[in-house]
Amino acid sequence: MKTIVLAGGGHGHINILKKLIKNPIKDHKVILISDYDRQYYSGMLAGFIEDIYTEEEISFDIAKLCKMSGATYIKEEITTIDKKKQKVITKNNAYSFDYLSINLGSLSKINFPIDSKDVCLVKPILNVVSAKKEIDLLCKDKNNPQITFIGAGASGIELALSFKASFANADISIITAHDILSNFNKKTKKRFENILSSKDIRVIKDERVKELKNKKIFTNKNTYDFDYAFITSGFRGPNVNFDGYKTLDKNYIAVNDSLFVDNNVLAMGDVASIKKYPDMVKTGVYAIREAPFLYKNLLKLIWKYGDYEVYEPQEKYLQIINCGNKKALANYGGFSTYGKIIWLIKDKIDRDYMKI
Repeated sequence: MKTIVLAGGGHGHINILKKLIKNPIKDHKVILISDYDRQYYSGMLAGFIEDIYTEEEISFDIAKLCKMSGATYIKEEITTIDKKKQKVITKNNAYSFDYLSINLGSLSKINFPIDSKDVCLVKPILNVVSAKKEIDLLCKDKNNPQITFIGAGASGIELALSFKASFANADISIITAHDILSNFNKKTKKRFENILSSKDIRVIKDERVKELKNKKIFTNKNTYDFDYAFITSGFRGPNVNFDGYKTLDKNYIAVNDSLFVDNNVLAMGDVASIKKYPDMVKTGVYAIREAPFLYKNLLKLIWKYGDYEVYEPQEKYLQIINCGNKKALANYGGFSTYGKIIWLIKDKIDRDYMKI
């Protein structure tokens, strides 16, 4: 009996487990290794912050899914993936594989020293889930607490708006070295400028954070006090040694356009960079689109039939960002629209995705 190891519990591996419930891979042992026993869906995180969804509604119970699918779940932290030994190595054990799929996600990238309490790195998402409880206590104990988001991409903007909707007494600011939402069209940017302004969320542009120390944010121009800060300014690969495998900048593992790292190893999602598309943005939209390709190519690898599927990232893709109070904004190419109907559409898409 050959062994398939699923390293990590990201979107691609959740999809594989769902498929295995109905269509088991016969005569193969499937092992999933992850130190996180819940896989959170970032698309519903803002709704969780606003108490629209529960923690159970925005996450998959990995142990339960493994049991349902016949896979073995091992809750351990992966430290090394060794090409020569064909092993996934954790802090306590080593697991041999015949076939390997890597879906480990990414971590927050820190570009400055942090010597201060009450700072949340938004990756992994569990950090934000835990931070919500701390913000709740903070807002009960203090009037107008200063909550600052460092970074003005989609995640920073969405989280700032959701925390403002949930904690109206919080004084929320966003600091960015550039403009907001660099990957969005002009209409969307303008709409968000107006939305942020209407909700009294201050946006500080063209200031690069140099250090966080003693509950102060030092930029290249000013110093700001904070009670709680979120780092949303960029991401990097996981703290894993991909021994013998090619990695690119920030420890992302290199894959071809069929998601292969090596002849018996695949990878997808934020942990991977497709060599053919080096500038592809790390976003959940691409990760969810890659998931079916990972599953199909894994089966083709195991059963040795047909040509591998080739993944081509779409140039334009729909992004819907929660804006608080059950309203959302949709961005697609040069198109932009905002309102409650957009939120309802997103809510339906997200709830359908979470179904097993």
